[in-house]
Formats: sequence, structure tokens, C-alpha cells
Amino acid sequence: MKLYHRPDCPFCWKVRIFLIEAGIDVQETAIKLGERHPDIMANNPNGTVPMFVDGDLILWESAVIIEYLADKFPESTLMSGSPKQRAEVRQIHSYSDHKLGKSLFPYIKQVRESAPHKATDELYQSTSAAWHEIQKRLAIILDRRDFFGAGFSAAECALIPRFALALAYGLTLSNGNHNLKEWFRRCVKRPSFAGSYPVTLPRDITEY
Repeated sequence: MKLYHRPDCPFCWKVRIFLIEAGIDVQETAIKLGERHPDIMANNPNGTVPMFVDGDLILWESAVIIEYLADKFPESTLMSGSPKQRAEVRQIHSYSDHKLGKSLFPYIKQVRESAPHKATDELYQSTSAAWHEIQKRLAIILDRRDFFGAGFSAAECALIPRFALALAYGLTLSNGNHNLKEWFRRCVKRPSFAGSYPVTLPRDITEY
């Protein structure tokens, strides 16, 4: 099995966390930002990472990759629990990819690519407001549980890279939402976080 990925891409990062948590060994090929790898261009109609190869099967959507791995390695327990719990994990996974990801992306892109590596005040304020509202909603969903699934799950795999990127690029955790802060600290202490953390990020939060 092979994984083509960019270490700081949240879609790739969540797959790498899943692989570490599940104890699955794959051959990794790391791609630089903007690189057009010939294998990807030849086999992925999107031309993006991640791309996962298992024999003659080629997958290029991160959520599909995780669902495939969960089906192939059910002993990983990252998609375990009742039908209700699994549906909740899938829903948080989708929320992370779409609502959370789209809220953070313009800000992170501007900080990463601008010469002063800083966003405009207007973009910072609007992104920060959206980010804190998302945290409040997630805290309500999490409630008093340790994790969003029956245990550490694919939902955590998806959310943690988004949280880590937000903090690495200068956003903050809300002062309230104590349960969500404890959830984040609980996840950061796991070997899968330190083992997947991209060295290229502007701020190391592994000791957050």
C-alpha cells in the first residue's frame, strides 16, 4: 500500500493519523506544495493529494480513503460503535472537511503565502469569529464525552489537523468550552499526533 501526501495538508494529515492509530504500515511519498508528481497526474483526475494505492485500487478522496481503511482493518476501532455513533463520526468528519476547513483555508493560505506571513486584520477578525463559533458548536456536540465517537475515532483524525493548523497559524482556543480544550489536550498527547506533526509548520504545538 502506498500513500502520496503533503505533510501539512489537513486532508493528508488525517489519513496519516488514522494509519498510525490503526498500526497500518504503508509506503509514503511526500509531495511539496505546488509539486506535480507524475504518478498523481497520471492516476488522480483531481491532480491532488492524498492519493492512496492498494494494488490496483487507487483512491483520491481523503474521506473515502479513511472509510476504506476502516472497512479493511475493522480491528482499528476508529469507526466502531453503534450505527448512531458511526453516523455521528461520519457527520463530524464531513463538518471538519467542509465547514471548518473552508472557514480556515483563506486565512491560512494568506498567512502562508504572503511576504510578511500575516493576514489582513479584516481576514483575521472574520476567521477568528468563525473559528470561535465552530468551537462553541463542537463543544456542545462533544458535551461531557472524551471523544466524538465510541473512542478516539475518524472524527478526531479529521478534526485534529484543523485545530493544529489554526493554532500554528496564530488563531486561539476559546476561553470557554473547557470540555473541548480537554479533548484537544487529550488528543495532542497521543503518539499519533507527535508522530504525524509536520515539521514545516510555523509553530510547534506538540506541547500545547
